[in-house]
Amino acid sequence: MVGFWRANDPEDAIATTETSAIVPTTGTTRHEYDWDKINNYSYVPSMVQYLAVLNGWNPAATDPAHIGCSNNTPCDTRVGLATISVESVMLLNNGLNALIQAIILTTIGSLADCGNNGSHMLLVITLIACAAQMAFLAFDDSASSYWGVPLMVGLIFQVAYGASLVFYWALFPQLAVNEPEVRAARRARASDYDYIESITRNHISSISTAFSNIGFFLLSIILIGVTYALVNYYHMAWDDLPQYSLSIFSAVCGAYQLVFAVPWFVFQRHRPGPPLPSKANYWTYGWKKVGQALQEHRRLPQTFLFLLGYFVLSTSVSSTNSVTTVLINAMTNFNGPLQTYMNLVNAACSIIGCLGFLGIQKWFRLSTKTMLQWSTGLTLAIPLWGCVGLITNKFGFRTVAEWWVYQAWFGLFCAPFYAYSQTMMSELIPGGKQNMFFALFGITSKIAQFVGPAVIGGITQAAQNTRTGFIVCAVCQALPLALVALVDMDKAETRIKIYEEQERRKSSSTATTTTSLLETSSIISENAILDSPLK
Repeated sequence: MVGFWRANDPEDAIATTETSAIVPTTGTTRHEYDWDKINNYSYVPSMVQYLAVLNGWNPAATDPAHIGCSNNTPCDTRVGLATISVESVMLLNNGLNALIQAIILTTIGSLADCGNNGSHMLLVITLIACAAQMAFLAFDDSASSYWGVPLMVGLIFQVAYGASLVFYWALFPQLAVNEPEVRAARRARASDYDYIESITRNHISSISTAFSNIGFFLLSIILIGVTYALVNYYHMAWDDLPQYSLSIFSAVCGAYQLVFAVPWFVFQRHRPGPPLPSKANYWTYGWKKVGQALQEHRRLPQTFLFLLGYFVLSTSVSSTNSVTTVLINAMTNFNGPLQTYMNLVNAACSIIGCLGFLGIQKWFRLSTKTMLQWSTGLTLAIPLWGCVGLITNKFGFRTVAEWWVYQAWFGLFCAPFYAYSQTMMSELIPGGKQNMFFALFGITSKIAQFVGPAVIGGITQAAQNTRTGFIVCAVCQALPLALVALVDMDKAETRIKIYEEQERRKSSSTATTTTSLLETSSIISENAILDSPLK
């Protein structure tokens, strides 16, 4: 990730942390301009699926054990003692990835609020993600005989990369409240301040997502350069390159992420949180904090209504991504260079989508909720079009040409969805609780990503048709439109202010009690010394 900083104005001499404590800092980190947060990570699951297919067989063949799979035939493989389709393996792998992330985020998510833990955790999981991608250089066609190993390495990468995104998301609320225009607006009317803070959060989130996609775009250009280097090396056309190019591309992605991420950790300006409570346990603290967050549903009902809608929506989006990835791999014959060109279209359209949505929002003064609903509604077209493919063999993601349109559509409308869902969540979180609630937000997303692919994997296995998953995806994506519409942002704002005031009073009461106890203890100690025969 590349960070840029601006010179500080006098008010930057201090910064307000999540706990409202005042800590010194030497600068303001420009997290908006991050170039590695959306990694071109599709090569890892593509290579894993390719190796599983090499080790698979066509179950419809007369002698399936000796007849391999082709693009137009079913493909089974063995997992332990069970026989399962390769498509179901990949869908279930995505679900397992999400489940592990949920467990990790529950364990360490709230610890990120303490000291500099968040930064240290983010560094470790970023390094793990980079190393796992580069490890794919060791996997070529011969790895098909032990394809479970690259499956596990790929799982490690996906878990580390996915968990890192949640910690990045948690930075946005902290950045918004410390922006000069937001600090200046604190003297304005409450309604004006709320609008300015909301727009600033959307600006940071959208610009960050846009710059992530600029990094995605630049990475795709680098990979195209690598493609032509491989063309010269293998002396063949780019669309005939061996599938090992997927492993090479994966390693390049890992190196790219390493180059642009690590410098930020070196030069970032820290805003540490409070220390871990003295009696807290590192392994149980996160689970207790998530439990506390769940207990807040009565005090913050609008926040939890949005989390419910986001759970269903994330189930659909993650499942749609899983189904489309499996289909693209099969229909392009795991062609790494072709997928790179498609990713180039995706990245370019994502930049246009994020900046375009932000411009429309500012011009018409639209709310975060409105923008999220528009993005969600337009993204719904993807699973609906996939359902058409169940009726006819002519279109409905039946041709490679449609996948080019899919990449453009996904970039234009789904990239803003990620930005606005993060921003809306940030607007529904009380001050001082960002990492705790964003951990809950991330856990909600990960559980949804486990449930969706797992359910669709079972449906696919039973129906022997990956496209049947689009039906569930379409239904799950339509339902959240109604749930998010029910979220009342005005009521949410009132609830949050009451919550924050109650927490401040609770903290003040605790601090007063602690001071009194210390003073009493000091007096007792002095009296004990005066009464001592050894004085």
